[in-house]
Amino acid sequence: MSDIKPIRNIADHEAALAEIEHLFDAQPGTPEADRLEVLIVLAAAWESKNVPLADADPIDALTFAMKAQGRSQSDFATVLKSRSRASEILNRRRTLTGDMIDAISKAWSIPAAALGGGAAIVSGGLRRWAMTGAAALVVFAAVGFTAADGVVWYASQRLPDLAQVEAISEQADFVPLAEIPPHVVKAFLAAEDKDFYSHGGVSAFGVLRAAALDLTGFGKKRVGGTGISEQVAKNLLLSGEPRSLSRRLKEAILAERLENTLSKDRILEIYLNEVYLGDGAHGVAEATQHYFGKPLSATTVAEAAVMAGLPKAPNAYRPNLPDHAKAKARRDWVLDRMANDGLITVSAAHMAQAEQLLQE
Repeated sequence: MSDIKPIRNIADHEAALAEIEHLFDAQPGTPEADRLEVLIVLAAAWESKNVPLADADPIDALTFAMKAQGRSQSDFATVLKSRSRASEILNRRRTLTGDMIDAISKAWSIPAAALGGGAAIVSGGLRRWAMTGAAALVVFAAVGFTAADGVVWYASQRLPDLAQVEAISEQADFVPLAEIPPHVVKAFLAAEDKDFYSHGGVSAFGVLRAAALDLTGFGKKRVGGTGISEQVAKNLLLSGEPRSLSRRLKEAILAERLENTLSKDRILEIYLNEVYLGDGAHGVAEATQHYFGKPLSATTVAEAAVMAGLPKAPNAYRPNLPDHAKAKARRDWVLDRMANDGLITVSAAHMAQAEQLLQE
C-alpha cells in the first residue's frame, strides 16, 4: 500500500481511474479492497478541486444515498407515508417538495441541500462507481471535502514513533494490567470496545469511511466507533492535532500499527493508565483516588462503571458535578452493557445501579 501516491495531475488521475476499474470487484476485507477504497477517495478529492461539477440532480442524490445506506423503495414509502408518491418520485413523475425533503433529511440524515439540487454529489469520472455499495459511501462523503490533503496517503510516512507509547510503562505510577481489578477492565471493554479481544486489528479505510461521514455531517451517528487502540493512538500520539479527516486517518493507521506491534493486553494496559477521565485525572488509578478517595484495588463494580462512562464526555459525566443525573444515567448504561455482554450478572448490575454515585 505504500506505493500509492497522491494524485497531482490528469495523468495520475487517469491512472488511478484505470486501477479502480481493475480492482472494482475486489472482495471486502482484502488488500485489494483496501487499495480500491484509498484510490477512490484520492480520485474524488482530486476531482473536487480540479473538475468542474454540475449541480446534482435531486433524484440522483436520493437514489445514490439510498443505495449507500441500503434503503429500499419500501423504506422510502414509509418515510413519505405513501407508496404511490415514493414510486412517482423515484420514477421522476413527481418532484420533491420542501416537506418531503425535510422528512427524508430528518429520517435518513441526508443533507437537505443535496435533495434540493444545490450541492454537487459526484463528478463524471467516478459516477459509474459511485452508485455501488461501499464505494458509494466513500465517494458521497469524500467529495464534500475541498482539501485533498485530508486523504493523502503519504501522511502515513510522517507519523509519530510508537516508542512513545511503550515509554509510558516506565512511569513510576504505571499500574500493570494484572493489578487492575477485572471488573474495571470489563467495564471499559463493555463501554468502549466490547470486541477488543476478538477483532483482528483496525481497518484504516473503514475508519476513513466513518470519518468522512462524521466530518461532513452526512450522518448524525458515526459509522463505526473509535476503539481502544485508536484512542491510544489519538490520545498519546495525535493529541495536539485538530479534528479532521487527516487526523482520523492517521489515528487509524497508528492503531493498526499498534495492533501489529503490541499484544492486546499491552494496548489495554496502556489505555487504562492513560485514558483521560475528567477533572485532570488520567488513568483508572488516579481517577479512583480523585473521585472515590480510595485505591484502585478497592474499586466497586458501580465505581468501575462510573469511570468507564467518562471517556465519551468526561466533563458531562463526572460524578462530582452538582447535578448527578447524567453521570448516573451513564453509569447505569455501562452496567446494563456489562450485563448484556455477560460480564456481570443481571442481579449484580441491578445492585450496582442502586448504589450512590459517591459515598458520603
